[in-house]
Amino acid sequence: MFAEIPYILVQTSYYTLIVYAMVGFEWTAAKFFWFYFLTFFSFLYFTYYGMMTVSISPNHQVASIIAAAFYGIFNIFAGFYIPRPVS
Repeated sequence: MFAEIPYILVQTSYYTLIVYAMVGFEWTAAKFFWFYFLTFFSFLYFTYYGMMTVSISPNHQVASIIAAAFYGIFNIFAGFYIPRPVS
């Protein structure tokens, strides 16, 4: 379980830099690190949920069906990144 944390930290670093720049959020350290924090824990719970479904299901095909159903529900409540209009 702890072996995933370094990989997710690296993945979050790349993702956060790219998405934060593309969305056009204000570049302040506090806002950037809050975004990093929320993104890191989102990646973490998606990864751990996938690992949990694989461990409790009989095979990986059933795990992917179970996980896909809940990933859809997770994404419904996640919201969307909508940039401000440029004026």
